[in-house]
Amino acid sequence: MKKQKLSFSTLLQAGCSAILFISCLLPWLNITSPQEFLRGEFSLINMPVQTVSDTGIMTNTFPPAGSIFDYYRIVLYVILFFIFINIFIQLIKKIPLFTCYSCLLPTCFSYLFWARVADCGNYLECAGIGLYLTNIFGTIAIAAAWTDLGRNYEIHRKLFSFCWKWSMLCFVLPIILIPLSGFLRIQTFDIHIIQQIVFAFTTVCFIIWAIGIMQIPFLIYAKIVNQISKQKNHQVRHF
Repeated sequence: MKKQKLSFSTLLQAGCSAILFISCLLPWLNITSPQEFLRGEFSLINMPVQTVSDTGIMTNTFPPAGSIFDYYRIVLYVILFFIFINIFIQLIKKIPLFTCYSCLLPTCFSYLFWARVADCGNYLECAGIGLYLTNIFGTIAIAAAWTDLGRNYEIHRKLFSFCWKWSMLCFVLPIILIPLSGFLRIQTFDIHIIQQIVFAFTTVCFIIWAIGIMQIPFLIYAKIVNQISKQKNHQVRHF
């Protein structure tokens, strides 16, 4: 069997995924204000949860072990696992689509996290090195992957059609989730079971919804890349 040649884009995706994996373990947030309940450097995995007391005071606290808010770490570890294995997948068999979806959630989340940094007051002091690296190398990995897909748009036409239908469905997904979550609460009597079922259900639905919405600008970008590639090929044929 002929060995697949590694292109620059493939190596770029693998390298950026490796840096992204390390970046998620590095500090994303530096809380130094004496007014904060928790102070120190926090990565994506050990990030405190922001809570609001009855008096309206916001504090950063770690969720109790085994609580419903503590389960979010399981999702984060799964995301990290996919980023890690993407390094080897790209080196063994070029699959740009895997780069897209393994890097999409942490990268987009890192951009949204700047609102959390703004709460600390000073951007330069509160934003950790991990947040900067995630912004930069996660974006590069995703852009390189979607550029590859855009250049081979015709080959992946069925895939793009599926992704567009997925994204369109995500606009009505929140409307469907409201009655379904109410149904779960009615049918289940144990409050602990309710929390576990609702958390698992909403987490899966949120990931499906988030990816479907976040991939829209990249689908548009892939279409633009395809049009540019067609124009270049058309000009080359004329010469």
